[in-house]
Amino acid sequence: MDTKEIENLPDRLPAGILLALFQDALDQFRKEEIERDVFLIILGQLTDRQVMTYELVRSDIRNDIDRTLSGLWNTDSYDEVDLILSIVVILGLKICFEKIKESLDQNKDTNQSILNEIQEAIDEVGENISNPYDSLEKNK
Repeated sequence: MDTKEIENLPDRLPAGILLALFQDALDQFRKEEIERDVFLIILGQLTDRQVMTYELVRSDIRNDIDRTLSGLWNTDSYDEVDLILSIVVILGLKICFEKIKESLDQNKDTNQSILNEIQEAIDEVGENISNPYDSLEKNK
């Protein structure tokens, strides 16, 4: 799997196909068949398609993504922070979100634009990180 292959997928895919693609990306990353930056781009692309299903990713896959992204979190690159924040918010990744919140206090030397991006995401999500569809469900 490469970024071109993922980018060429239709905008809407069935949840089952997305699950298989998420799992494949995780497996390839673990086996070091894809680099960190490619893995994050693929996750971002799949997440953009997942949001169109209006469903949560199956809990085992979501937990796997959550733990994996938690291990990758750092505040060195604005683009990477922006991408990971997007994935975390859209998929409702609680473990990584907690790590992100902690990083505000731990990284006093972090670029201010990165800190602002993190704070905006925290303010936007509030306490409902585990269910990004919470506001939609309340409006039914």
